[in-house]
Amino acid sequence: MRSELSRFLEGLSWPRPQPVEPAAVLDPETAPSDPVVLFEQWLRAAVAAGVPAAHVMTLATVDVAGRPDARVTVLEDVDDHAFWLSASETSPKGKQLGRVPVAALVFHWPQLGRQVRVRGTVRAADEARTAAAFARLSLSARAEALVDRQSRPLHDEAWLSDALGDPADLVHLEEPGAVSAPTWRLWGVDAGRMEFFQAGPGDPDGTGDEDHHLRLRYSRADDGWETVLLRP
Repeated sequence: MRSELSRFLEGLSWPRPQPVEPAAVLDPETAPSDPVVLFEQWLRAAVAAGVPAAHVMTLATVDVAGRPDARVTVLEDVDDHAFWLSASETSPKGKQLGRVPVAALVFHWPQLGRQVRVRGTVRAADEARTAAAFARLSLSARAEALVDRQSRPLHDEAWLSDALGDPADLVHLEEPGAVSAPTWRLWGVDAGRMEFFQAGPGDPDGTGDEDHHLRLRYSRADDGWETVLLRP
């Protein structure tokens, strides 16, 4: 028996986001040889176009039984080799990253008709990099990390308020960088494969032909990156 939700979903049209500027369409012939460079260009373009929270991404992980999890989180940093995010070692996310060190990321910028997919192995940052990133967190985020109860059952909202208390007392603002959460970690996803998805540029000649999306995949090789165009 079909539900009301099934009928509602059937009535929705498939989203076909278009680039806000035709000149922004990806040209595989002139694309950078390094996908991290292309990612930076696309991220900056998304911010310039006013895409809300352009640094937010979907993170997919698996547990030791092979069961998948996905959640939306924030990109903390990116360098030549890895995309960095944060998680407590004791949280479900941190446990999965530590015990099954593989992950996938998806960035979605619908206003530009773009997606970026990243897949690779996971590693924890060293203590110095983790401490520097922890010091950049907001006061409340540092306090919550010190309490370290993320994703655990919350039976009493008042208990949480009492546990956090005054964040300034907990974090010791008079000594910036002197306090860190022992279980809070930066995790790097070392990209082994990245895919750039660009929506079709529209129908400039008015023929009504179906637009084709462009998909450019980078795969890490011994001497750099290999690229290939994928069928839409």
